Amino acid sequence: MKRIEIHKKAKTKKTAVSTTLIIVSVVLLLVGIVLLLIEPIKRANRRRISNEALNEIEKKIVSTDPSEEPVATYVVPRRGNEVEGEGYDFIAETEETEEEEEEYYEEEYVVLNSIGILYIDSINLRYSVWDEASQVSLRYGLGHYEDSVMPGQDGNATILGHNYRDGSMFHKLGNLSIGDEVIFIDLNGNEYYYYVVSSDIVSADEILDYALGNVTDSQRLTLITCTYEYGMTGWRRVVICEPD
Repeated sequence: MKRIEIHKKAKTKKTAVSTTLIIVSVVLLLVGIVLLLIEPIKRANRRRISNEALNEIEKKIVSTDPSEEPVATYVVPRRGNEVEGEGYDFIAETEETEEEEEEYYEEEYVVLNSIGILYIDSINLRYSVWDEASQVSLRYGLGHYEDSVMPGQDGNATILGHNYRDGSMFHKLGNLSIGDEVIFIDLNGNEYYYYVVSSDIVSADEILDYALGNVTDSQRLTLITCTYEYGMTGWRRVVICEPD
């Protein structure tokens, strides 16, 4: 009788251990599934917001009254759709103080201001260009580097964009060929045509030699993104475009 009771206790203990292992396995599986879904969900949200913003800005350009100063804004969430590695600045590594970080995350939403739209038919690219190249703005389009001139002005206009591995934003920038057409349309509907004259990979330390507005006196459009070609990190793809 005693042997039977011991056998029952051992069996009960074994069953409890098995049940616990099953529960732990299920929990770990669910956690793994959630983690795998986080980035695709963020990516889908970024793409949706980018497309919605682009459509609104295109409508604004079409309906702009020539006698009015054009303004095209779009409200986006400050948090929730972060891009891996976005803390690394395109131009230089910068560190924010605790006060600056607190101020940055104080508001729930950010108002982005568009300066126009960039079109590159050869790589099927069409995005809003925001008036800043901040972490938030670059999640939902391209960003104008503030220390460069505006597209259409004399000097160098620089536009920055992420290199999303899903093929969006500036991922296909390296596929451009010499002579490919690049079009920038401002909020007044003015179209500025540029053509690719060079495409190079440079180190982050050299990027200011290409990005600043005073690197040339003539009209130029410079497109910059991160690149991971040939396994390289810390490098930039720089595409220089000039009017015909």
